[in-house]
Amino acid sequence: MNMSRTKDEQLHVQRREDILLAAARTFRRKGFHAARTEDICAESGLSAGTVFRYFSSKREIIFEIATREYAHYQAQIRVLATRDGVLWLSRLDEAGLNELLAPSQYDLGSESWLELLRDPEWRERIISFEAELRTTLTEAFLTGQREGWIHPALPCEGAAHLLCALMGGLVIDREIGLTEGQAVIAKTLSRLFRIYFLA
Repeated sequence: MNMSRTKDEQLHVQRREDILLAAARTFRRKGFHAARTEDICAESGLSAGTVFRYFSSKREIIFEIATREYAHYQAQIRVLATRDGVLWLSRLDEAGLNELLAPSQYDLGSESWLELLRDPEWRERIISFEAELRTTLTEAFLTGQREGWIHPALPCEGAAHLLCALMGGLVIDREIGLTEGQAVIAKTLSRLFRIYFLA
């Protein structure tokens, strides 16, 4: 095994990650359009030449971050859309709600997502992603009904849409600082899952 090649590959992966994290912080602070390449370079401590060795443009950087954010959300939904996940939600407390709403390491923020929605290619991707999340939840709830752990009267598709909208709203509340009443929200959500979701 070539140790030098392995170290080069590890450095390449680490540099890309450093640039993405620096860019995410810059986008969160300034917004995608206001953030300049120079700002990303300053945040990462790297020269423009180094940054462009790993990414061809600012657009490619934000697309990579958004793709990774999607993967984070998909993984979260896959865990929650199980019997254990729904049981956990039915016992949700304030600490659990904070854990659920905690941003990923990239945490683009709603402003950057809205800017991405203006890009025709990414608008289609975002719509497709949201549809995929809702389908994943719907199928999980239908499976739960067949297995007997989801309430038989739950309208699964509607419940999936409602949950995605509700969670999106709570994430925006967190982002803009509306965090009062988290304990009450957690208690209400846990009651919702116990009464309407669980068999």
